[in-house]
Amino acid sequence: MKLMKQTHFPHKDIETKWQSLWDAVKLNQPVITEVKKPFYNLMMFPYPSAEGLHVGNMYAFTGSDIYGRFKRMEGHDVFEPIGLDGFGIHSENYALRIGRHPMDHAEITQKNYYEQLHKIGAMFDWSRTVETYDTDYYRWTQWLFVQMFRRGLAYRSKAEVNWCPSCKTVLADEQVIDGKCERCGNTVENRLLEQWFFRITAYAEKLLENTFSLDWSEKVKTAQKNWIGKKEGINISYKVFDVKNTTIGEIACFTTRPDTNFGATFVVIAPDHPFVSQIMEVIKKDQRIAITKYIAETKRKSDTDRNAEGRKKTGVFTGLYCFNELNNTRMPLYISDFVLLSFGTGAVVGVPGHDLRDFEFAKEFDLPIRRVVKGPDGDMSPITRQEQVQEDEGSMVDSGFLSGMDIHDAIAAMMDYLEKKGWGKRVTTYHLRDWLISRQRYWGPPIPMIRCETCGAQNKGERQDMPGWWTVPDDQLPVILPRIRDYKPGDDGIAPLAKHKEFYEVTCPGCRGKAKRETDVSDTFLDSSWYFLRYPSVNLMVDGRNSMIEAEAGTSRVENQTSNIQPQNPASSIQHLTSNLPWDPAITKKWLPVDMYTGGAEHSVLHLMYSRFVTMALHDWGYVDFDEPFAKFYAHGLVIKDGVKMSKSKGNVVNPDDYIALYGADALRLYLMFMGPFDQGGDFRDSAMEGMSRWVGRIWRLGSQVEKKKIDSSDTVKSSLQKLIKNVSDDLEKRRYNTAIAHMMEFTNLVADETGAIGKADFLIFLLLLAPFAPHVAEELYQRFKGRTADDFTANDSVHKQPWPVCDESAIAVEGVAFVVQVNGKVRDTLSVSAAQSKNQKEMESQSRASQRVNNHIGDKKIMKIIFVPGKLLNFVVPV
Repeated sequence: MKLMKQTHFPHKDIETKWQSLWDAVKLNQPVITEVKKPFYNLMMFPYPSAEGLHVGNMYAFTGSDIYGRFKRMEGHDVFEPIGLDGFGIHSENYALRIGRHPMDHAEITQKNYYEQLHKIGAMFDWSRTVETYDTDYYRWTQWLFVQMFRRGLAYRSKAEVNWCPSCKTVLADEQVIDGKCERCGNTVENRLLEQWFFRITAYAEKLLENTFSLDWSEKVKTAQKNWIGKKEGINISYKVFDVKNTTIGEIACFTTRPDTNFGATFVVIAPDHPFVSQIMEVIKKDQRIAITKYIAETKRKSDTDRNAEGRKKTGVFTGLYCFNELNNTRMPLYISDFVLLSFGTGAVVGVPGHDLRDFEFAKEFDLPIRRVVKGPDGDMSPITRQEQVQEDEGSMVDSGFLSGMDIHDAIAAMMDYLEKKGWGKRVTTYHLRDWLISRQRYWGPPIPMIRCETCGAQNKGERQDMPGWWTVPDDQLPVILPRIRDYKPGDDGIAPLAKHKEFYEVTCPGCRGKAKRETDVSDTFLDSSWYFLRYPSVNLMVDGRNSMIEAEAGTSRVENQTSNIQPQNPASSIQHLTSNLPWDPAITKKWLPVDMYTGGAEHSVLHLMYSRFVTMALHDWGYVDFDEPFAKFYAHGLVIKDGVKMSKSKGNVVNPDDYIALYGADALRLYLMFMGPFDQGGDFRDSAMEGMSRWVGRIWRLGSQVEKKKIDSSDTVKSSLQKLIKNVSDDLEKRRYNTAIAHMMEFTNLVADETGAIGKADFLIFLLLLAPFAPHVAEELYQRFKGRTADDFTANDSVHKQPWPVCDESAIAVEGVAFVVQVNGKVRDTLSVSAAQSKNQKEMESQSRASQRVNNHIGDKKIMKIIFVPGKLLNFVVPV
């Protein structure tokens, strides 16, 4: 990376100076209990990456910070907290790669990350940081798990799960992208393991219902709806019989299109369907061998690979048949990996004339293809190619009592008929699956559960449906994560803590006998599912650090590194730390839900869905009075470098520290926001960074000139300034940061250095508009103009506490054309005239000659030539 030469703007001294002063006067620390107009402005919880902050992180933080600063100047009491989502695989994997203990690594990365975050000049309230690995935090994460269990929303079950062989842990469905681990990118395998789950499916309907009223972007709402994936259909039961017509059972197939069932020609079940083991004793030996081999091959594939669109269909015939009562036909029963047990019933009735996947399977195994729906074009020719598959609107044909009906009427009629006959039952299904919580790792909050074999044998436990299981008593929370030496995860699916008797051997809360503590830790998404509730109630200022757990195999030592702790709000005390809740109810009622939440669209399913579920559950339990956590959510774009996504492997990760050191935080903030629309992102280029640095330098020099010349603004500048206020205000509310900056650049072009046509009062207004984007240079120039020094500076004096400018609409209404007057090609004045006047050369020559600024450059010189561009400019050419 080649960096350009430094600007003349002394950014290092100024940025250090103001960051220190802002902290000293607690500029960014609202008195949580006393504010009158609270506005909770939150950036999505960051996890500390390996090398620290990169420009992509800074892009997100800056975009969120600009909006918060704008809202504060509009009169809101803005709370903008920061913390670290430091538990979990991201941090642990890096610590493992470099051979550092995760606890030590967390301490180092926290210090580095917070130092970097300080440099960008965001209005973070550093008195209320939250770190997920702090015992004061994960005590309450464990408390949340306990509440889920006690209310029947947490359970342990054996299930086919996603296993990442690289991360050596299970993954939730949402953490598998295109068959690969969303963290490390390695192919995911399927394993049958005993795991903890949260019943998020109990809230599937409410999650979907609420989505329609969310004030979020349609793209994100659509992602939420699609993942919930509600389908209303019917389970049709088919009798299964062998070649001798002996009935051996039934299979239920879910479908949303029962109208096409007259065209059904086969049935397919998933390789792990329970019916497979049921039939193994009644089918022929060669078929058992083929099925066993096929199932073994399937286990090596991920669900995503199995269900990939366009993938060649595979399968094996069972030798059995299903009976279609509608048309009295036998349908061969196959096993195929394109059918997933986790969706519907794990069984599909094949209608290849009207479903593309069914068609592909039928062609592969030479099965009949029947058309029972006629499209609008009336085509009834045989279906031989996939593009001929009729999946759209139409009317029924060759379908008995349905023939002639529109498909929608036919669907309802068929469901009624099947239910009346007792062959089917209406059901609603969801794509959403229960949230897999367990992780067989070290770096995370230990799951606060205890298993007692004695109680289990006696059918006793905290819940009747889970004998032998007890929650860790509230007064024993947190379950401390001990410092162990053998923290590396294994490939056996057993957590590292399971090797330590001193950790897992405990007394049963029920019978007081010997019991075993759970050794899995919880998913990092549980840590981040409630952090926004915690922030406003944090009352201790941790000087960029927190208490870290230093426990050797069962004995814990809290290494207190908070020597600079001071109470933030003594009046409110710290009730939440001693109460039965992790937050102060009154403060939570005042500040929540979050007013503006900013984050990456890549979390449209993961984090947002989990946070919504947890909030809904807490609402139903009476702990909060709202059921949606984020009033508004804004998805920002992605920063790329030289046309491709940043990654360490590509060697194109940009460290902001280098650019801040050379150009300053203000220039970098402005450049990041100018690259493109905030919701789309942009391509970071070094050469363009230099241009933004020059513009900041130009503002700096302009300020010096205005301070020295002490002139009044021209009418054109006054009118243009009002228009600028209107444009920037509108752009900020809609988060069109790039166009807001462009408008400010146009304004400074108008007020060119050589004209000096802006007065002090108007320049101060310009600084107010600039302040959210470039907080340091705006503060320095504003205080200079006000004649203040660091010694007499208070929070209320700050440019960031001044009222946002209000546009004088009348000044814009009478605005005419901005007509430029040049002498030898250089702008010497800008005249505000009517559109008609701007097109009249004689009129414009007369007004131009009357301008003192123009005459200063013409004097007694002979005018050699006049260049006139109607409506735009007039240029006097005189001897040099």
